[in-house]
Amino acid sequence: MSNTSANGGLQAARDLALRQRDEAAARLAAARQAWMGAQQQLDQLQGYAHETDARWAPGGAGGACTPEVMRHHYQFMQRLGHAIALQSGAVDGQARRVEEHAGLLRSAEARLESLQQVLARRDQQLAREARRREQKATDEMAALQYRKQLRGQLAGGV
Repeated sequence: MSNTSANGGLQAARDLALRQRDEAAARLAAARQAWMGAQQQLDQLQGYAHETDARWAPGGAGGACTPEVMRHHYQFMQRLGHAIALQSGAVDGQARRVEEHAGLLRSAEARLESLQQVLARRDQQLAREARRREQKATDEMAALQYRKQLRGQLAGGV
């Protein structure tokens, strides 16, 4: 495989790794947004539950309540507690997704970094080879000039 095609293959691999890293970052950002939305909804539910409890605290419900009203209140609070538990589970699930996507992003970044290091070493190697070829050409040119000069001296001295 020639250096040009090897570099082209490495460049293509690096470009693919770059796209994969960017896509992983976008998925992580979306997962974080979803987690924050779920957390915000949980906070709202919990806030509403606390407000409702405060209104129904002793003396807060406007005095005496019938047993039927109290039963409806307790049923409502049970349903609200159930909704809070479900939303808490959703928040936990979103948090796991964020961690999963963060791990995928770290892996994509590590792959990209390793490809960039390989490309940098390849570029350094190619630069060394170019310097060696240039030095060899310079040395050959100097040797040729020296031989011409030597022949000229020999021809002039004879």
